[in-house]
Parts: sequence; C-alpha cells; structure tokens
Amino acid sequence: MSKTQVVTLRIPVDLKARLESEAHIQGVSMNNLANYMLTTQISQIEMLSTIEARISKKDISSLKTKVNKVLDSVPKNPNVPEWDKVH
Repeated sequence: MSKTQVVTLRIPVDLKARLESEAHIQGVSMNNLANYMLTTQISQIEMLSTIEARISKKDISSLKTKVNKVLDSVPKNPNVPEWDKVH
C-alpha cells in the first residue's frame, strides 16, 4: 500500500454536501470517493496535456489529411439515423 498524507482542503459547503451524498449513494467513504475523483480527473488532465503537446508538434494540414483518409475508408451506410450523421 502506498503512503498517504493528510491534506486539508477548503471547499464550498454545497460541494461537501454533494460529495457526502454521492459517497453515501455509492456506499463508500467520502475520502475514498474524493480520492477516486481526484485521481480520475488528474489522469484526464495529464492525458490531455500529453495529447496537446504531441499535436502541437504536428502539422495540422497533415493531421486533417490523415483523419479524412481514415474517415473515407469507413463503409457508407445509407441506414444511418439522421441524429447520428456527421454534417
């Protein structure tokens, strides 16, 4: 098990109430839910930063060409519902 450290956070009262409520619904402690949420959010932010860094080194025109090539390889389906069509 990894080491832990106590951190005091100041959060709005309504946010704490929402966190407590959701933890109760999920059947976990508020601490476990907060850790899970912080972990998933920081992971998403880190991934987006990595993607943005990689994209910033690429030529946008070249990326668009590659994406269009992939999209052009997708078989056409005349039965796609209107709500799912790309316009």
